[in-house]
Amino acid sequence: MVKPLDNLIFLCYCFFVMPFKKIETRRKSAYAAEQLLNAIRGGTYRIGDRLPPERELAERMGISRPLIREALSALQIAGIIESRAGDGTYIKKSVGSAGIEAQVLAMLEEEEDPLFVFEARIVLEEGTAQLAAVRASAPELEVIKRILEQEKAAAAQAEYGQYVQADREFHLAVVAASHNPFLEAAIHPLVDIMGRKLWGGIDRMYLFNPQGISQTLNEHEHILDAIKKRNARGAGEAMRRHLEKARERFLGEVIVE
Repeated sequence: MVKPLDNLIFLCYCFFVMPFKKIETRRKSAYAAEQLLNAIRGGTYRIGDRLPPERELAERMGISRPLIREALSALQIAGIIESRAGDGTYIKKSVGSAGIEAQVLAMLEEEEDPLFVFEARIVLEEGTAQLAAVRASAPELEVIKRILEQEKAAAAQAEYGQYVQADREFHLAVVAASHNPFLEAAIHPLVDIMGRKLWGGIDRMYLFNPQGISQTLNEHEHILDAIKKRNARGAGEAMRRHLEKARERFLGEVIVE
């Protein structure tokens, strides 16, 4: 029979002596970044070298392209790599500090999964566009139109920050025109997430280019046109198509199971 004192001694031993470690969950994008950092630190890739294409990196690591994009974005934000439009991704500086590695990995661990964010936005914003087509007032339609014009102007002047801000405001203006406070409360934080540092890095690397911008503006035009025509079904379909295309541009090829 086990005595109470024996139990107490065992519990004290477990608490003070046994080498327990904190349980950590690691995102696959963090593992990918860690492998890239190790390859750079070990000399596999040196300053000025071009990294393999993201598709090849994804195949070699056995993960999806969206996760590779997250890892590369974090490395670019940390100044380790740089993306050259139409040419590829190059090593910009070596990895000599543990602080840089910690910064990169923390950035990836703390961010929400982009796939889930897009999934939620697609489901919710299709409905808000439908409601906006029915409920939007004339002044609200003018607000959406004005924001789209600002988005076009920022794109024409290559003002990245203003363009991204106008893009977010366009979606929030459509949400506001739905006149549903619960949808607003759900969608606002999802849109705000996409303004964070890691997401902005992916944006700069993959979306801020003439083709991506042209597609986005054209899709926004279709959404506004359907809302103005009070075509609820058309507005919802236009919003869904836009966000699905945005997800593809943002994350590459995505398989939705």
